[in-house]
Amino acid sequence: MKLLPFYMTDNIFIDAYFLENISKPHTRILLVRTNLKPEENGEKLEPIPLNQVVKLLEDGYVDLKSLNEKKERLDTLDYLLSGLYNPGLYFRKREAEITLSSLLRIYDLAYKQVLKKLRDSGHVNLKFASVSVSNNSILINGKEDKIYTALFKSDSNFKEAILSSLSG
Repeated sequence: MKLLPFYMTDNIFIDAYFLENISKPHTRILLVRTNLKPEENGEKLEPIPLNQVVKLLEDGYVDLKSLNEKKERLDTLDYLLSGLYNPGLYFRKREAEITLSSLLRIYDLAYKQVLKKLRDSGHVNLKFASVSVSNNSILINGKEDKIYTALFKSDSNFKEAILSSLSG
């Protein structure tokens, strides 16, 4: 059984292996969790150095900020051209944008909280959890992990990294 490394500070666990294999940097925050039961029996995957994990998260946060700025510029243009739109289409588009804005805001808050804890914490531990693939699902400690499974199905870089790390 392979063991996936996580850096733990306070009550958060940060993936210390697959973080660099996510295609969209702003979604790296999805590999942070607040509950994880550590395991010690199995082959431990080599963790990314902590300073590199922090840098990857900071880069993800910068990417998120860039997305927000681009979205704001598009919103202004959209507003100016709204008179030319079909009103029904315009409101459906706005509804999707509100959902996206909410999701980006959640990511923003999560990044701020995780980066603050990493900077303020004087002690970061390395913990491990088992990782496996079953029926196109990713199992962490024997239970399907919805985030890892969704990334496995939607991100080819992430999928390739998981498959190669588990096959070796």
